[in-house]
Amino acid sequence: MLIHEVSEYVNWEIRQPEFYIQELLAKEGSLLIYGAPGVKKSWLVEYMGFCVATGSEWLGFPTQQARVLLVNFEISSIGYHWRLKDMNRNFALEPQMLYEASPSITPLDERAIFDRFAADVRPIQPNVIILDCLSGCFGGDENNSREMSTFIRHISELKAEHLASVVIVHHSNKNILAVSAMDRSRGHTKLPGWVDTVIYMVKQPSGVQLQFSKTRLSRRELRSINIQFQDHVWSLRTGQGGNDGVVEH
Repeated sequence: MLIHEVSEYVNWEIRQPEFYIQELLAKEGSLLIYGAPGVKKSWLVEYMGFCVATGSEWLGFPTQQARVLLVNFEISSIGYHWRLKDMNRNFALEPQMLYEASPSITPLDERAIFDRFAADVRPIQPNVIILDCLSGCFGGDENNSREMSTFIRHISELKAEHLASVVIVHHSNKNILAVSAMDRSRGHTKLPGWVDTVIYMVKQPSGVQLQFSKTRLSRRELRSINIQFQDHVWSLRTGQGGNDGVVEH
């Protein structure tokens, strides 16, 4: 363990954290997006994948272009193909910047299955890996601390090998009495506790809202933003500018 004398340590020239999505997804970082079924979580992360792969702004947040791997564990391969085809009409996608895989159920908490998955990912060398969703890539008990720790350890290995960032899509629980959005993520608290950023995607009377429950590496307080989905593209709802959801401390 290294112990630093802070009056000296703060004068060291250490690079600041860099982001693929400013304030939200750091390089080598982790992000959890969760919400109820039908809120269009998959559409949101597909859009995120296109935005990062092309260096396009994502809902008012600047991105840095990077190679992205979208791994879909729920939707049929044909259905996913047509989703990507429809969304692609809105982007100028360069070759070898966005990849997809639709392997169906793949419990990455099981060592042998994870090793095969990692071998398949290795040739692509992605900068950002999006896993959609947890129920399709985790075969254990979501409420079991030990089993969730195994999954996190495997995903950490994948991140370390590629110096990659990871985005995990998950479901919310049915606890309508939960005060904090952090408490609405289904399963053990180890997962939202491990990731750097937690985004709760929820339907509101006015539409869909993103609530930034945890932004560990952001220097700013992020307010909730209201978004809408139209013509296979997500955007901020009318009347909400690109910086309205971000407030400096």
